[in-house]
Amino acid sequence: MRFPLALPVLLSTGEAELAALTRNVSASGVLFELANPLRAGLDIRFSLQMPGSVLGTSRDILVHCMGRVVRCSISHTQYLAAATIDEYKFAEQ
Repeated sequence: MRFPLALPVLLSTGEAELAALTRNVSASGVLFELANPLRAGLDIRFSLQMPGSVLGTSRDILVHCMGRVVRCSISHTQYLAAATIDEYKFAEQ
């Protein structure tokens, strides 16, 4: 199931950090909107502050994710990058 969530996120590629906004999020992937293109196959790290209302919890939960870009395209003036979530870990709170 995909959730249409617009969450601000900072993507780390190991070489650079890029500001992005999620368009939708699922258990296995994320669609990001960003100003710069990302190369397919690129490993990325990012953290999402998932709303408790979506997760069915009483509070928001921070999730640290590792994944890779599977495709990138341009839509109007923004790039759309789809990425897998290969590993994730809930932050201690």
